[in-house]
Amino acid sequence: MDSVAELDRCLQSFFAGRLPFDKLVIALKSLRAQGDPHGAIPERLQYWVDLGRLPADLKAHLIAELQAGAAAAPQAYLDQPTVPLARPAGAQPAPEMALPKAETMRDKVDEVVVNALIGGFTGLRGRGGETAPRQDAALDASLADFRSLRFRRDASNAEAGRARRFELDPRQESRAIGTGAMLKDRFILDSEIGRGGMGVVYRAVDRRRLEAMHRQPYVAIKLLSGDFRHHPEALRTLEAEARKAQELSHPNIVTVHDFERDGSHLFIVMELLEGEPLDNLLAQAGGVGLPPAQAQAVLHELCAGLGHAHARGVIHADLKPANIFVAANREVKLLDFGIASATRDSGFDPAALGGMTLPYASPGMLEGAPRNARDDVYALGCVAYLLLSGRHPFEMAPSLEAREKGLVPVRPGGVSEQAWGAIAAALSFDAGPRPADASAFQRAFFAG
Repeated sequence: MDSVAELDRCLQSFFAGRLPFDKLVIALKSLRAQGDPHGAIPERLQYWVDLGRLPADLKAHLIAELQAGAAAAPQAYLDQPTVPLARPAGAQPAPEMALPKAETMRDKVDEVVVNALIGGFTGLRGRGGETAPRQDAALDASLADFRSLRFRRDASNAEAGRARRFELDPRQESRAIGTGAMLKDRFILDSEIGRGGMGVVYRAVDRRRLEAMHRQPYVAIKLLSGDFRHHPEALRTLEAEARKAQELSHPNIVTVHDFERDGSHLFIVMELLEGEPLDNLLAQAGGVGLPPAQAQAVLHELCAGLGHAHARGVIHADLKPANIFVAANREVKLLDFGIASATRDSGFDPAALGGMTLPYASPGMLEGAPRNARDDVYALGCVAYLLLSGRHPFEMAPSLEAREKGLVPVRPGGVSEQAWGAIAAALSFDAGPRPADASAFQRAFFAG
């Protein structure tokens, strides 16, 4: 192997940001181990120093690494004759001779690569003789290298505890998004299937599924309201909540595939459901609730999904009929975990975006107390009452207002004593008497 040509190839990859510095050191050690009788490696490194592409201190660091790696070899080379350095014991070398510290070295490496990429980009722009397709391809590759370097540096800093804060610029221009638009060069919005304060839901074609000949090439895309661009903390919290939801693998919880961004557009990718949200079914029932057997089946699956989340420390925080979906096969799915948490924790009114629904929010939530599973249980009691009677237990009054007025829910007809005991406890304005979580409510409701 031509060690000089291989060295040049490694350095070019390093300058392009494709070869990390530590991998460059390993590559040079490998070349050194294969034999370098004439000191070609140090000479070639000096060539790149003379070109202005490689700083002298980085070259010195590379030489030191090579010497350390070959310390045990009988024919270890040196690029300069070794002479004793006369200095008092314990004294440090002069600054210009000292190898850079880790932080300085990392910055120096970044500076070298960035300068190389910028130089390459400038050179490409100045080439007028190349055909447009070739020049475009070269420019695209150069920009891709630059973006790759930037993201890898950000990831390295985050891993070291120096994460950079990312914020969407509210002034950023946004292209219009609607049916027919494509997101991330992957998701094609096919039709609108829902709309609310938090955003718009579309049925979308997933190109990866389509190309893999998946039997279900469609997904649901929840395109979030542009208001999130003005609230970066809400965005960060919402993404964290979406990641939690991804881990809640359960038949009664909608599958969240990913949280994504295309320019300034934020969206959540979920499984596509066919059926009806519970609020539609209740409206169709005409104010009398669902048939008892169906109501109990829905409640049983609702408790199973919510109980699974509670057992893993995840609170829904906005349980309501619109966030409960009854699929065509009668399977119940819980939607929109954590959206209320994201909005409330980040300093703007969740109700303004539909992130919290007042008639289903417990007094503690409305008073800003820390959330726990008992807050979901209050909402669960409201939903159970609706399923069985067709009415809200407090005629849609928020819990604080209902408590102030001393409202007391009336037991619906046909509801057994133990089932009513579970619902009444769940609807307590004080958190203490409520069942501890959805599983406890389920056991109390279906006892016997």
